[in-house]
Amino acid sequence: MTEAKQEMKVGPKVGDVMKDGTIFAGISPDTHKAMYATPADAPRVYNFYEADEYANNLCAHGHRDWRVPTADELNTLYENRNEGALKGTLNETGLFPAGWYWSSSPSHHLHNGAWAQRFSNGDQDTNYEDHDSSLRCVRG
Repeated sequence: MTEAKQEMKVGPKVGDVMKDGTIFAGISPDTHKAMYATPADAPRVYNFYEADEYANNLCAHGHRDWRVPTADELNTLYENRNEGALKGTLNETGLFPAGWYWSSSPSHHLHNGAWAQRFSNGDQDTNYEDHDSSLRCVRG
């Protein structure tokens, strides 16, 4: 097999921009399938319900199946934040609320909370659903 054919069989690398403009963000630890992210955060910070509504109603890059990532998927985004086209696109200031990102995973510690992750250091913690955080939508 030629080297060119071998390269064709290899899938995208984390951080690669796909033909539709989305970014290959890695393999979802939940679905074990390819996960794609929007190339930028949602335009502002949102409370948990607004983030969920925004993601569910998002029509971008020819897709309507966007969602808020799970806590494990969010951590995959954190781990891959410096790869390819993801580099420099996530808020790593650590400031609240913009430096924290929502996950769709409910908190087991707070009745009205969900897991969020700070992208300056990777800390995951619960956040009250009526507080604001950033959002990066994923699909796949």
